[in-house]
Amino acid sequence: MAQGDFHVTVKCPSCKMPAEGWLDEVPSADLTAETTSDAIVSSEVEIECKTCGSEIPITVTAHLTGWEAYLTDDPSTKVEIEPPDYSYDDWLGDLEPEPHPREIFDAAIGEWFNLLRMGNRTTGTAGINRMLLVQLFSILEAYLSDAVIKLASEYAIVAAAIVEKHPELKKQNVSLIKASEPGFVRATVIAQLRQTQFHRFEFLHAIILKAIGHHLLPSDKVKRDRILVSVQNRHHCVHRNGRDATGNVLEGITIGYLTDLAEVFMQMVADLAAAIDEYDTQQSLPLTIPW
Repeated sequence: MAQGDFHVTVKCPSCKMPAEGWLDEVPSADLTAETTSDAIVSSEVEIECKTCGSEIPITVTAHLTGWEAYLTDDPSTKVEIEPPDYSYDDWLGDLEPEPHPREIFDAAIGEWFNLLRMGNRTTGTAGINRMLLVQLFSILEAYLSDAVIKLASEYAIVAAAIVEKHPELKKQNVSLIKASEPGFVRATVIAQLRQTQFHRFEFLHAIILKAIGHHLLPSDKVKRDRILVSVQNRHHCVHRNGRDATGNVLEGITIGYLTDLAEVFMQMVADLAAAIDEYDTQQSLPLTIPW
């Protein structure tokens, strides 16, 4: 199935007024089919007419070249279907991997510590402290994203390893012709990484371990737990304005907490940067032939 905001419009058969709907899932063409006709896949959906309340059955058909739709009860009546337009994201495809992610992180974290002086030192519930926590995550996630994307861009073996561990990549079905196109795997991996949430540290730990043999999360349980719990705090700050799932205000976002967490994040970045440097060095060494 293809996911996204597919817009359909048709004249309601009951009241003859225009009706529209948004479909978050439509069929996908079978890319493994041997013929064009065998690749066609159809499914039925319903939209509601906002004027008269009638349910309108619509059949959506996926071809290799796109989608078409018609009224299920009257196939001669075509339904306009518009796939999601992500052209506003086209600039992402033109982005080159950031060449100096560590330098940017160091500069950003330095500015963050300057902002930390403005934090509230008397309470752990202040809004400014929550904003500092969210910004701290943004700085770390930007580094992790840039560092991993740079690795995948530079080394085909890293991109292949990420495909093996990333659930959205390893389940993709593409033709051998498509997969053999120069740069296809690299571009696909990078596009998927740009959609990845880089505060999913355990997931990211597994990817980096598979790619370059480095443990992203610290072996020290206290530090590791501090990082993983901080992800929950971030979620509460971003999605619940600083309240947990039971509605209680977070009380522990103090200056001391932020400082300790920043130091753990900085060590995590330093360790990963060193591992990447070592990997770069190993990849640049000439092959040793034993004869």
